[in-house]
Amino acid sequence: MKMSLWGTEILIERNDTRSCEQVYKDYLEHVWNTDLAVFEHEIRKWDTTSDTGYWMTAHNHGQSQLTSIHYTHIDGMGGDLIIQDPRANANRGWPQELAHNFQPMVVQPQAGMTVTFPSYCYHLVSPFYGTTRAAHVSELQLWSMSTGASSQGATAV
Repeated sequence: MKMSLWGTEILIERNDTRSCEQVYKDYLEHVWNTDLAVFEHEIRKWDTTSDTGYWMTAHNHGQSQLTSIHYTHIDGMGGDLIIQDPRANANRGWPQELAHNFQPMVVQPQAGMTVTFPSYCYHLVSPFYGTTRAAHVSELQLWSMSTGASSQGATAV
């Protein structure tokens, strides 16, 4: 399922069996119409396991371009992934009737679900109550392979 919120593409796949690399290939193809093979890249991966009471404060993955979370086991309730609008103060001045356009996206994780989003999005995890929640987390770092390309990326002046 592809969702576009705040001009940001967030992909959610249920019953996902793809590798991390394939997840990122698919995202780049579907969202940016480009191939992972045109970039030098690194995929960093780690596993997380949490038990009752676990939560995570708002953070982003500032050294990468994409983040993916694949939930492998959930025995409990809560632990929602909450992805926040990356446009700081975008809601200022808008009438209350339009406030829903600025609300965070709340994903209720399920075993087998993969959520992929740009790493600049701040996200947090609400408290989990149960026995175990396990997930594979990864992030994709891209570098240009173009000769003479700036080492500072798209924001270089």
